[in-house]
Amino acid sequence: MDPIYLNALNIVFGLARIKKLLTVFKSAERAWQAPDGKILRLKFEGSSIKEALAKRTATDPQQEWAKLEKLNIKTVSFFEKNYPKLLKETASPPILLYLKGNADLLKEKSIGVVGTRTPSSYGRTAIDMIVPQLAEAGLTIVSGLAQGVDALTHLATLKCGGKTIGVLGCGLDQVYPLMNESLAREMLNKNNLIVSEYPVGTPALKQNFPARNRIIAGLSLGTLVIESKEDGGALITAKQALEANREVFALPGPITQPTSVGTNKLIREGAKIVLAAEDVLQELNLKALTAQDKIKLNLDKLSTEEKTIVNLIQAEPAHIDKIIQTTKLKPHVVGSVLTGLELKGYIKNMGGQIYTLA
Repeated sequence: MDPIYLNALNIVFGLARIKKLLTVFKSAERAWQAPDGKILRLKFEGSSIKEALAKRTATDPQQEWAKLEKLNIKTVSFFEKNYPKLLKETASPPILLYLKGNADLLKEKSIGVVGTRTPSSYGRTAIDMIVPQLAEAGLTIVSGLAQGVDALTHLATLKCGGKTIGVLGCGLDQVYPLMNESLAREMLNKNNLIVSEYPVGTPALKQNFPARNRIIAGLSLGTLVIESKEDGGALITAKQALEANREVFALPGPITQPTSVGTNKLIREGAKIVLAAEDVLQELNLKALTAQDKIKLNLDKLSTEEKTIVNLIQAEPAHIDKIIQTTKLKPHVVGSVLTGLELKGYIKNMGGQIYTLA
């Protein structure tokens, strides 16, 4: 299926109409070039079909494709082998996804994390506790690049060196809200991915966000709702996850807190309660990384002296004198390296200058 004409169809017609056009005309190019009369005979619902046909006349598929190339935006269509498998299994997968960044992340195991745009300090703390452990266990973290829980989730993932996908409710030539433009830039600079089903130039319309949420749910093995009001948009994502036969997880909260009403309701209705990252990982048959696992993954980032000391402490806790004696390093070097490793979170002082893995 020609992506140039799929993009053009996506600019002019809605998802339901594109599906019908492709069913009738068998290819994106033939659908695009079909006479107005043939398209009108398909009797699409709604009165805007004539407006769409007028827009088609004013749209040049090659010029629109050139815009994508200029912005370094790639596409993957429903008909390609590398279209995300989990998303393809949902009831209404996008015909075309627009991608900016590391498209390989679409092949990885993912968890959606969503929630209110106005998280409490409790919700913020929960994100910092739970999200890094999910990322370190190998899950790609999917969220919506919105204000609040979404942005904090992406930031927590970046901070721990994890991988994250942001799903937008507008074209990839912009970021909404504008305050998250620098976050989106950091995500791309660190080899992450931003995704949308909307062509470039599409504004962040209110009706786009429920549709955006189905992509977050569809890309993910499950969806974790951190905090949500009773009628919060995150509950739409949870519902879409259930409809796609995916797991729904929710963080419980105080009954007096408005941003916990939605999550407590989800738990009452059967969502898996999450008190720690381990609750999510166990349900998905994954394991949290131990301190030793983290050391192995990050060993290449350490200096020769740091590696020597970490390898020694990895076997068993060691007193500073034993470290000096065994490594043959000078005392001031050992002291400096131990301080650095402690600050980086690799080791901790148990007291009495005895060190162990953090």
